[in-house]
Amino acid sequence: MNTVRRVELAEAWVLHSRPFSETSLIVEAFSRDFGRMGLVARGGRRPRSRLALAALPFRLLLLSWTGRGELATLIAVESAPHNSPMAPPAGEKLLAGMYLNELLLRLTRREDPHPELFDHYTLALGDLCAAGPMEPALRRFELDLLVSLGFGLNLERDIEGRALAPEAAYCYRMEQGAEALPNGARTGAAMNFSGAELLGIARGDWGSRDVRLAASRLLRTAIDFYLEGKPLNTRKVFAAMQ
Repeated sequence: MNTVRRVELAEAWVLHSRPFSETSLIVEAFSRDFGRMGLVARGGRRPRSRLALAALPFRLLLLSWTGRGELATLIAVESAPHNSPMAPPAGEKLLAGMYLNELLLRLTRREDPHPELFDHYTLALGDLCAAGPMEPALRRFELDLLVSLGFGLNLERDIEGRALAPEAAYCYRMEQGAEALPNGARTGAAMNFSGAELLGIARGDWGSRDVRLAASRLLRTAIDFYLEGKPLNTRKVFAAMQ
């Protein structure tokens, strides 16, 4: 029999919230020490509720809850005292932040802690809230997410264990790695890359347009593979905006 657990003031980001009744919310939160949590905020839809703060994404909070099973009961919400004020992402960057949240919702399990992924998310969100391009922040987070979940990509050696040659062509095979293609093979197929592109992704060489485009192709395919083909809502919205 599962015992009732009470957690006090756990650092967490709200990923998503939805109405649960006329006055309550279900909150999906990502905490540093407890992983993703499903929490019921009773009365959280009331304007003056002390739990209403839990409906706001992109704000570091201290959450307290009690309960057991799939859904615990949220009992207190506070702003993290050391949380540096920052403007929330807007426009395309807001959608990018929602994309990060959707990845965490779809690819992590409840109550499966990943403290390093919590830090990667915090860093990526800070980058999106700052001035500057959003693409490097997205690509870094996607790479870090895959590593944290045990799905890291081998971007420096081929499937035979040989160091990648910048001038060579490779086909990247999911859960195997880069397979050398015959001399003169073109790299136009979706999962075909030059060694220079794969090495550039490993280094985080986001100043190179070729590396950015290659990373977008590779990481989209990798994430789709682990989503088992299920579409992401944020991608649909972004496509409609374009």
